[in-house]
Amino acid sequence: MRALAAAWTAAAIIAGLLTYFIMNPRTLGAPEAFTLAGVQAEIETRFSRIDHISAQALSQMDTGALMIFDTRPLDEYAVSHIKDARRIDPDMSVADFTARYGQDAKDKTLVFYCSVGMRSSQLAEALMDDLPRARNIYNLRGGLFGWHNESRPLVNSAGPTRAVHPFDKTWGKLVTDQSTLSYK
Repeated sequence: MRALAAAWTAAAIIAGLLTYFIMNPRTLGAPEAFTLAGVQAEIETRFSRIDHISAQALSQMDTGALMIFDTRPLDEYAVSHIKDARRIDPDMSVADFTARYGQDAKDKTLVFYCSVGMRSSQLAEALMDDLPRARNIYNLRGGLFGWHNESRPLVNSAGPTRAVHPFDKTWGKLVTDQSTLSYK
C-alpha cells in the first residue's frame, strides 16, 4: 500500500513539474515570442496532431452538433466562459472523460479551450485515439484569451460579462483589454 502511495505521489510531482514547465512563459522561447500569437505558434508546434480552430470558425458552427469543453479550474471558469461550455477538470483522465462524455460525444464536434490553449491541447490530443466516434476534435486557437481579444461573448452565472480570469499577472498580459481582468 505504501509503495502504491509513493508511486502516486511521484507521479503527481512529475505531472506538476511538467505542467509548470509547459505553462511557464520563460519556456516558450525568446521574450519577443511571449505574445498570444507566439504562444499559439508554440502550442501548435507542440501539439501538431490536434487541429486548432479559430474563434470565428467556432462561432459559425452548428451548436446542435457541437460540444465545448472549458479545461480551466473552477475559479477561472466562474469569472467567465464561452456560452454552453462544460467545465471539466484540466487533469481529468482520458478514462474519466470517456466514461462521462464518450456516449454524448458520438458524432459530435468537440472543441476544448483553456486560457491560451496549452492545457486544452494536452487533453484534446490525449482523447484523439480514445474517441474515434467523435466527428472532429479541436483546440480553440488562442483559447479564451483569443476569444475575448476578438470581443466575442462571454458569460458567467449572472449572465453576459466582459471579465476574464488572467490565470496570473504574466499570462494576463496576453489579454488586450487589461480593464477586464478579474480574479473573482
